[in-house]
Amino acid sequence: MRSSSDTRRTWRSIALCALLLGLSAVGVASTRPVLAESYKTVRRVNDGYALPSPELTVVLSLGYRAALADLIYAHVLVSQGLHFQEKRRFEYVASYLETIVTLAPKFREPYRLADTLIVLQPTPPTLEDYRAARRLEERGLSQFPYDGELWLIAGQFLAYLAAPHAPEAERDAWRLEGAKKLARSCELIGSNESIPYHCINAAQLFNEAGSRGAARSFLERVLAVSDDPEIQALAGGYLGRIVGQTERDRSEERNRRLRAVWAKDLRFVSREMLLLLGPRFDPARCAGVPAPSDGNCETTFRAWGERQEAER
Repeated sequence: MRSSSDTRRTWRSIALCALLLGLSAVGVASTRPVLAESYKTVRRVNDGYALPSPELTVVLSLGYRAALADLIYAHVLVSQGLHFQEKRRFEYVASYLETIVTLAPKFREPYRLADTLIVLQPTPPTLEDYRAARRLEERGLSQFPYDGELWLIAGQFLAYLAAPHAPEAERDAWRLEGAKKLARSCELIGSNESIPYHCINAAQLFNEAGSRGAARSFLERVLAVSDDPEIQALAGGYLGRIVGQTERDRSEERNRRLRAVWAKDLRFVSREMLLLLGPRFDPARCAGVPAPSDGNCETTFRAWGERQEAER
């Protein structure tokens, strides 16, 4: 059995603990309002960048490059949201993205969102922001040269978003480079149904830059590769405004002849497959070096088109 002295010590310990808890609660209740007000007035104005150079980060990843790239990218997305909430600039977002694509060059998302993450911030972007976004997009195009969406994003960024903020001496060059990237996206249409409509904008940019010949050849390519009647009407109408109705009629006549060859020879294949296979010719009649020039001996549609022009 426990003695009375042990019981008293136990109750004293309990009373002491209760007193300490009470004093702690009073201390928190009395100091919390003051600390809360102080916390509200303190704002973080500068970011810290704790990563080494991209090349050294690759070494420090110990071979887990993709995993580290994912981790840093998740940090970038969360930090972007926090910076918007706090209405302050995300200073090192371009540096983070450079490190990510160095770790994982085939990671597509940083290239796709580079202009959004770098340029669209709570504070006005600087010229270096536009240059950094452009460098990342160029890097993405070198990694994904046949990605029509990336070409479209890069073209729209340069032509419409970045060019007005470029130095005056470089403004037209940026806009023309954007038009070239838009034109390339049109050649890689893929499944994006909105891209062909940007082709007309690219032609307009070429024309405004004084490259009427580039605009004309580009619109003629659009007419040659697109089967959409609405796109055909848009491209044909703008071509007519640039070079005149006569030249537009000539372009439509060439397309009509191509469709006639397509229907007569291989109507069951796609236009892309037809252009890859080339026009029909008679191997026996066209044998020899050089091939006879008086017959239909063209093995490519480029040569076929040149002969069509010569016969007009």
